[in-house]
Amino acid sequence: DQEETARLIIAADLHDLGKLAVPNSILDVPRALTAEEFETVKKHVYYTRVALENIRGFEDITEWASNHHEKLNGKGYPFGKTGDELDFNSRLMGCLDVYQALTEERPYRKGLTHTQAIKILYDMAGSGFLDKLITKDLDMVFG
Repeated sequence: DQEETARLIIAADLHDLGKLAVPNSILDVPRALTAEEFETVKKHVYYTRVALENIRGFEDITEWASNHHEKLNGKGYPFGKTGDELDFNSRLMGCLDVYQALTEERPYRKGLTHTQAIKILYDMAGSGFLDKLITKDLDMVFG
């Protein structure tokens, strides 16, 4: 419905809010991150949750925004949640975040085409990381 859609858009807009706690010297580096830098970047999801969790009425927005790096097979972060613990909108946020990360230009590479990105998403869905049906929907909508 319209209200849930609006709440999902708010979650999408705020999902990387925690990156404000990550130094720009790491976020803007024009190369692959070191293991230590990547551990620092991974903390942004925790900070997103901390920033949103005390806003009354934002409970679902907080969940959707801070679950965007969780994976269905439990290999995501920060909590290692599994598919059984992730609702549809959390799964959607995860798929959309990967798609956006692949298709937008980064300091260290050009953005991928839809065809290149969706192949990676299908591979990730086949390996149990992402939702297969949502990936298929993204292919139809963005393709």
